[in-house]
Amino acid sequence: MNSILVAVKLISGLISSKSAALFLGPSGLALLGNFKNFLQTTSSFTAEGYQNGIIRYSAEYRNNQKQLTEFIITIFQLSLMISILIGFIIFFTSDYWAYLILKDLEFSYVFKTLSICLPFFSFNLLYIYVLNGLQRFRKLVLINSILSLSNMLVLIFLIYSFKLSGALIATVASSLLVFLINLILLKKDKYVLFHLFNLNYFSFKVLKNMSGYLFMSFYSYVITSVSLLIVRNLIITKINLESAGYWEAMNRISSFYTMFFISLTSLYLLPKLSEINDWKSFKLEMKSFYKFVIPLLTIALVFIFILRIYLLRLLLSEEFMQTATLFKWQLLGDFIAVISIALVKQFHAKRLIKYYLVSNGLLNLLYIIFSFLLIDFYGIQGVVKAYAISYFIYFFIIMFLIIRFYKNQHNREKAF
Repeated sequence: MNSILVAVKLISGLISSKSAALFLGPSGLALLGNFKNFLQTTSSFTAEGYQNGIIRYSAEYRNNQKQLTEFIITIFQLSLMISILIGFIIFFTSDYWAYLILKDLEFSYVFKTLSICLPFFSFNLLYIYVLNGLQRFRKLVLINSILSLSNMLVLIFLIYSFKLSGALIATVASSLLVFLINLILLKKDKYVLFHLFNLNYFSFKVLKNMSGYLFMSFYSYVITSVSLLIVRNLIITKINLESAGYWEAMNRISSFYTMFFISLTSLYLLPKLSEINDWKSFKLEMKSFYKFVIPLLTIALVFIFILRIYLLRLLLSEEFMQTATLFKWQLLGDFIAVISIALVKQFHAKRLIKYYLVSNGLLNLLYIIFSFLLIDFYGIQGVVKAYAISYFIYFFIIMFLIIRFYKNQHNREKAF
């Protein structure tokens, strides 16, 4: 099931990127990237930040319909309230965001459209997370596939008709179409809509249980999206908009091939690490995982580097040929990123929230600092060098924190 889902996301993502590259060019792709980062930051408070908590508690309450109903209704009510609040703020400050994110006041209507579509966008994501937690994988794959394909088709139509304006509107407006399809597919889950405005179901206990997950996810999504916005705007200011588009194109290509390896860390490694409680077993499990992943990852990255010119022509267009100069440092950074993210799964497995917050914060801070330092000397290549250097330091920070965790655990066991 997961392979089908990844395949659909990959194919629709590739077609969407090709369309954006052909009709928007590097400068348009850069602004679209800015808007997507803004959307991700916004939706972290209304949907995306809820993912891990929803999956965990939906699975836990699966056999208790009363608890499950209370939990799901509370989450959807919370999301709706925050969506309306944030939407209200965005709507009446749309000129500010249009100038800050898209560099043009004429795009204020894009942010007004986002403010209206945000509750529907959030509903679609929350429902996917619930299905994941309840392990209704057939329906999960169906709705996720519909989401990916709808986004792709709406994007192609609007981008062909209205270029950049169409691409920006498609990013959020497709959620309305998916929401209508979800209404048909809800069936026995329609109680979510029936009780959405019944505050008797709202539970502060649910909020308390979710608070740790929400805080960690909010922090991660916001800090990552904001750091990407800062770096992209740094490239626009220091070099030009086209160079930011080349960098955005490199990030998109990177996300396609790293998707497979990062999904392995969640599907295979995370459950294993959850069962491990000692340093020796942890080392053996990581060694086993790396023995499988590192050769495969190395071969994949070498082939990507050799075929980079052909990939740019296939996935993007001739306008993006300058992106070829970014591959060496980006691929090196991606290699370190994958092996680092595998280690970070230990923080999730053991709920090491402080370690996660510290390491993630330092990673993004290092990326911004090194980008500022290196862009004046190396131009756009300085940004991908900053990416690789940041992840190199990040790897050792994670190793230090994990070793510290097991040392503290060992000392506590000796004390007893």
